[in-house]
Amino acid sequence: MKAGRIMVLALLLGVFAAPVRGEVVDGVAAVVNDRVVTTHQLDLALDAALQGKARPSGLELANLRSQLLSRLIEDSLVEQKIDELKLKVSDDEVEAAIRDVQKQNRLTREQLVAALEAQGMNFDVYKQSLGKQILRFKLIGREVQSKVEVTNQDLLDYFKEHIDDYREAPYMRISRITFPIPAGATAAERTAATAAATAARQQLLAGAEVAAVIEAEKGAGAEGGDMGIFKEGELAPVFDQAIRNLQQGEVSAVVPGPDGNLHLFRVDVRKPGTIRNFDSVKGEIEQTLLEQKREERFKEWAQGLKKDAYIDIRI
Repeated sequence: MKAGRIMVLALLLGVFAAPVRGEVVDGVAAVVNDRVVTTHQLDLALDAALQGKARPSGLELANLRSQLLSRLIEDSLVEQKIDELKLKVSDDEVEAAIRDVQKQNRLTREQLVAALEAQGMNFDVYKQSLGKQILRFKLIGREVQSKVEVTNQDLLDYFKEHIDDYREAPYMRISRITFPIPAGATAAERTAATAAATAARQQLLAGAEVAAVIEAEKGAGAEGGDMGIFKEGELAPVFDQAIRNLQQGEVSAVVPGPDGNLHLFRVDVRKPGTIRNFDSVKGEIEQTLLEQKREERFKEWAQGLKKDAYIDIRI
């Protein structure tokens, strides 16, 4: 697994995970009830958000800092709610979550530790961050998940509104015949290859099978056969253009290829795009809607926490 993906996991599991070094409290960014969000925490959040990106300036940077501070305030309120409800996470739960991360990403414990350390994160800090995230999930499950419901009508409405997302792409089954033209071929050799390709096309148009035409034109070096199934745009542009408007059973013109050879194509099968059956995508849609509704409900719930809290922004 690539180290970059480990960092994504680390950020997801810890939101803005603490560094290995001790925290430097150099100012108060906000007071949230009886707790503080420090400017150092905000700087860490900003560094994490901008990792691998160009640092913005001016209004863009100010807006990003404001958004991150809002998230940190929300995180503080969530932690306070967890403490209020006395939610706990056991060592076994944390260990099970770590094993799940290893399984999903095909990592041994040693590889996970090494990947985290390569990104500047101590494994113990990672475990603490993971534990906090598990508590967050427990809180969301208690305060949000139980209040989220998706009906069958919701599923049907979403399916109809996003019908194109569930449309199978049209496809074609194609056969080809190729007449090779070697590098440095003379004008006479090129003329002979063109004549052979043209004759082969006439045979195909008359109903001859591809294999029979290849056999008949072996003297001209003909080769090819069934190419398999392709969706529009999967072939080289020059070939895609040559067959785009062909119907089932039709034959292309002789097409000079990027390789310098001459090609013929026949569309053996053409199938239009079809809509996937609703029952086959119902579970997928349900997960999408549940996630959307959880997010909406969580935002409402978090806004309620903010409304009832004492928040003093000092920067």
